[in-house]
Amino acid sequence: MRVASLSMAAYQDFMEGLLRAGLGIDQYYSLVVTKPVKADAPIPLSALRQR
Repeated sequence: MRVASLSMAAYQDFMEGLLRAGLGIDQYYSLVVTKPVKADAPIPLSALRQR
């Protein structure tokens, strides 16, 4: 899953909510991107929902 967050605190709240929801998630790991890795235009969110 890819998550875009306004802050690390918001991300942490989101992940803790997933863990509390009882979805069978035992652990997770995160990779934080601090700068762009591609120069291309971003993928529209509507395209991501179709996958």
